[in-house]
Amino acid sequence: MQQTQIIESPYTVAVYPIEQEPGVWFAAYLIREYKDGMERVVANVAMRHDTHRTAARAKHAARCAGEGAITRLAARHLQPGATAHANQGARHG
Repeated sequence: MQQTQIIESPYTVAVYPIEQEPGVWFAAYLIREYKDGMERVVANVAMRHDTHRTAARAKHAARCAGEGAITRLAARHLQPGATAHANQGARHG
């Protein structure tokens, strides 16, 4: 029996299939962080490049992408010094 390691994370993902046109669906997901009793939206992603024939397949694609993003965020969250680096932010000219 294979055991899965569960890593506690302050992040959650919500997935949304969006119908672009009849029979063409794309995935979208929203990542939220819950910390100190507050909720913060971390990412709102529309995967328009990845279309599907059904809402269920689009939803599955969004779930996989969102959970992968949360895994990367949670791993970065656990690294020392990651918060200081993330708080510097990006500057776009």
